[in-house]
Amino acid sequence: MEETLKVSTKNKLFYSMPSIARDMAYTLYSMFLLVFLTNAVGVSNWELGAIGIVMAIIRVWDAVNDPIMGLIIDNTKSKWGKFKPWILLGGVTSGIFIFLLFQDYGLSGWSFVILFTILYLLLETSYTMNDIAYWSMYPSFTTNPREREKIGSLTRIFASVGMFIVVALVPLIYPTFPGGQTVGFFWIALIICLLFIVSQIVVIFGVKAQPSKIIHVKQEKTKFKNLLKIIFKNDQLVVIIVAILLFNIGYFTTTALGIYFFDYDYNKFGGSEFTFFTIILAVSQLSALALFPKLVKVFSRKKIFTCAIILVVIGYLLFFGVGYVLPMHMLIIGLAGFALFFGEGFIQVLIIVMLADTIEYGQWKLGTRNESVVFAINPFVTKLATSIQTLIVTFTLIISKMNELVINPLTELNKQNAGLDPIERIDKAREFIGNNMTDSMRLILRLSMIIIPLILILISYIIYRKKYKIDSKFYKQITDDLLKRY
Repeated sequence: MEETLKVSTKNKLFYSMPSIARDMAYTLYSMFLLVFLTNAVGVSNWELGAIGIVMAIIRVWDAVNDPIMGLIIDNTKSKWGKFKPWILLGGVTSGIFIFLLFQDYGLSGWSFVILFTILYLLLETSYTMNDIAYWSMYPSFTTNPREREKIGSLTRIFASVGMFIVVALVPLIYPTFPGGQTVGFFWIALIICLLFIVSQIVVIFGVKAQPSKIIHVKQEKTKFKNLLKIIFKNDQLVVIIVAILLFNIGYFTTTALGIYFFDYDYNKFGGSEFTFFTIILAVSQLSALALFPKLVKVFSRKKIFTCAIILVVIGYLLFFGVGYVLPMHMLIIGLAGFALFFGEGFIQVLIIVMLADTIEYGQWKLGTRNESVVFAINPFVTKLATSIQTLIVTFTLIISKMNELVINPLTELNKQNAGLDPIERIDKAREFIGNNMTDSMRLILRLSMIIIPLILILISYIIYRKKYKIDSKFYKQITDDLLKRY
C-alpha cells in the first residue's frame, strides 16, 4: 500500500516561483552586507571585527530559536493554516529590515555597532518566521518521493535564478552607480526588498492545501518539553544536521569570499568578469537542478551524491591551482566554477529531499508528525554555518591585513574619485589593488576560500555515507507502515 498523491501544477508554481525574490533578498544580505560595509561605508578594522562577532552571536542565538519557532508553527491554528501567517508576517518585516541595513547613517564607533546590532537582530528574528514556515510547507504537499523531488528541484531552480541575478548584477551596479556606492546599494536594496514582500503575498493567495492521510493526521499539540526528543531521537535527522552544517560552512565561506577573490586576487574590481563567471555558475547549477529529477529515476541518491562530491573536489583543486600551477585565466576559473557549482546543485536538492524524508521517519519512529520542527533544522544549520562563515571571512580580511591596507584605503579613494568617469574610477582602483596586494594576502585568502571549505565538505560526505540509511526501499516501508497505522 502506497500513497501516490500528485501535486497540482498551480501549487508547484505558486510555491516555487516566489523563491526567486526570496533568494534575491537572502543573497543580498548574506553575501553583500559585509561588502557594503567594507567597500561602500568603509568600516575600520575594529568595527569590522565587532560586526563579525555580533553577526556570529546573533546567528547562533537565532539558530537556537529556530526549532522553537518550528514548534510554534506546528501548533498554529488559523483559517490560513499553520504556515501562511508566519510566511506573510516574516516576509514583510524582514524585507523592511534588510532595506534598513543597507543604509549609510553616517555613524561610526560604538553608535554604529549598536545600531547595526539592533537592526541585524530584528532581521534575523523576522526572517526566521518566514524561512521556517516557507520550507515547512514543502513536505506538506505530498509524501510521494518523486513529487517531492520535482518540487524540491523546481524550487531550487527558481531560488538559484534569484541568487544568480543578485550575484551577477550587484557587483556591476554598485561600483559605478551615479552618486557613489552607498546610493547604489540604497536602490538595489529597495527594489529587491519590495520584490521579496510581493512574492510572499503571492504564496499566501496562490498555494492551496492538498489532502493526505499521512500528512494531515490529527494529533495533539506538540509540547515544548518534547522538542529535544523530536530532534535527537530522530537519529537520521541528527546525521543530516551534522552533514549539512559542515557542507554549508564550506560552501558559504567560498561564496562569501568569492567577490573578494575577483576584486583583489584576480584584480577585476567592478568589471564584467565576475558577471561572466556568474553566468557560468548559473548555467552549471541550473543544469544540475534540471537534470536531477531525471537522474534520480536511473541512479540512487548515494551515487548522485558521490558524483557531485567528486565534481566539487575537482572545482576546488582547479581554483587553488590558478595563478600557481595553472594560468590566472578566466577559462580555468570558469571551468573550476562550473565543476564546483554543478556538483553543488545536486547536493542542494539532495539535502532538501533527505531532510523531508526524516519527517516520515520521525513520525514512524516517534508517533508524531512535526514538519516545522524538522524543517526548522535547515535554517538552524544555515545560521550556525553562516555565523562561523562570517567569522572566517571577517578575520581573514583582518589577519591578512587586506581590510587595513587595501580595502579601507580603496574605499576612501573611491569616495574621493566619486565625480570621475566610472571607467576612470575602476582603472584607479585596479591600479591601487595591484600595487598593494601581497602574496601573503592572496595565500591567506585562498586558504580560507578553498582549502578549509574543501576539508569540511569531504568530512560531511563521509558522515553521510557512513550514517544515513533512508534509501528508497526503507522509505517505502516507512510510508506503507504509516498508511496501515492511520
